[in-house]
Amino acid sequence: MDQFLTNINASTEAFLNNLPQQLEQGKESILTLVSKWTLQYQQQDTQQQRQRLWMTTSGVLLGSWLFYRVFLKSHKNDPSKRTNVPLVHGAYPIIGHTIQASMDPLGFVQRCREQYGPVFRIRLNGREFTVVTGKVIPEIFSLSRKHVDVEKGMEKILPLYRVIRLSYNHKQKPEVLSPRDRHPVMHPLKTKFKPDGVHVFNERIMKAFEEVLDDQLKLAPGEKKIVDPWNFFAQSVSKISCLCFIGSRVGTDERLIAAMARFTQSIIEAAAPLIVLPDTLGDMVVKRFFSVEPHLDILMDLIVPLLTQIRNGEIPDDEPTFVSMALHLPKNDGSMRSVRDAAFWFKDVAMASIHTTTHFTTFALHELSCRPELVEALRTEIGKLGEKRNPDDIGKIKLLDSFLREVLRYNIDNLTLLHLVVQDVILSTGHLVPKGALIINALEDAHKDPALYDENDPVTNTPMDQFDAYRFMNLPDKPSSKIGDDLISFGLGSHACPGRYFAVHEIKYVLAELLMRYNITTKSGARGKDINVTGMVKFPPKEHLVFEGR
Repeated sequence: MDQFLTNINASTEAFLNNLPQQLEQGKESILTLVSKWTLQYQQQDTQQQRQRLWMTTSGVLLGSWLFYRVFLKSHKNDPSKRTNVPLVHGAYPIIGHTIQASMDPLGFVQRCREQYGPVFRIRLNGREFTVVTGKVIPEIFSLSRKHVDVEKGMEKILPLYRVIRLSYNHKQKPEVLSPRDRHPVMHPLKTKFKPDGVHVFNERIMKAFEEVLDDQLKLAPGEKKIVDPWNFFAQSVSKISCLCFIGSRVGTDERLIAAMARFTQSIIEAAAPLIVLPDTLGDMVVKRFFSVEPHLDILMDLIVPLLTQIRNGEIPDDEPTFVSMALHLPKNDGSMRSVRDAAFWFKDVAMASIHTTTHFTTFALHELSCRPELVEALRTEIGKLGEKRNPDDIGKIKLLDSFLREVLRYNIDNLTLLHLVVQDVILSTGHLVPKGALIINALEDAHKDPALYDENDPVTNTPMDQFDAYRFMNLPDKPSSKIGDDLISFGLGSHACPGRYFAVHEIKYVLAELLMRYNITTKSGARGKDINVTGMVKFPPKEHLVFEGR
């Protein structure tokens, strides 16, 4: 037995020592080399020896793949060889700067900026990123799609659309758009969901949220209930979105509401195997264990018949909805998209809007739960509207709008909004960012860096690294939906989120109703701790909140 293990170990050591040289020569693939090594021992006689053999073989295969993935594949056509962007020192093998960034996300970025300048490179989770900070960020957002691609950048780090393709391509493939086609998601949102257009959804927003409260939070005065705010808002926002974007005929279906509430989170969970596993194995795991096919089946089973009836004139198209807008939007050649294609586009709206709105509304409630004086001030303003308040009237409350803009500013991800460089870019700083590089924006640093503001700017009356609900109170030119260099939560320029007007309209109404109906506190009385993931993204606290009927 000892001799057998000695032979195996010696062979394994020789195999791994020669592996880089053989791969570098390009004579044979890694799987061919491993297969040859395995065949040398395939004739072992005993079952015990075979078990040891395959355990060792599995280890060699895994180790070989990791070696290929981390050292060879990552260095093949490495764009960093052509850049003059400085690489931050102190990276560990494989994990790079992940530990430093995770321990103090904002501080890590600030220290790097001070030492290396406004543009620098870091390595997180096996990938290299070109980090841009401060005044360079708007420059990135102004680049054309010929230079950077946001969707491909996101897919590199979080392959959401790959999950959808693996889950549903056998039933419905995504529509291929011509470069001249008006986008069936972006165009309706940009033209129909403007500030002066979202009022058409008021009654549906009010109806949907009232039903949520009756179902989940019907509390007598003094009665208390422990609530998970994320799950509560995911259900609430999904119910509102389905009713507004699909309409009353289908949008009230509880199966659809539940599926869309979990849709984005399910895709994010499914993307994890695709990030860490080899492509073939990752695809198999997603199809077998993480498919979002059931979510999409519900979507298609309900929306396709609805749109078919509308197109055939069997029912009137008497409600403004996203799905009917997508159905009626002609292609560049004048033809109309199929009913199934129009229905399938709703997944994009659900994936972006429900998750993002839930994210920021949860943050907002955590900020309110530990500020009783602010809550009373808001109640005073909301109370002036009387009992028959609606989203339009609530949207005009300056303190609520200032508070929401501060939530969006303060509770932003540390590093986010990825751009894949598809053509070499030379920045105003003189840095060359080569094709293939991933640009990531240091948004939290930009939102909290006082050096980016004029010293007389009233925004800076309170330190930028502190939360101040009154910061934008007397600045009518800075409503919560207005993007700018000082608020990049919704993006900038042509990359800005077109659904932001509807989102803030909805969030402010939901918060106002909760404040007027419940006392909301944390168990400890202090704000919960945010969840930082690998120094990049930030999630609201997981702490449950105490709701008390008023």
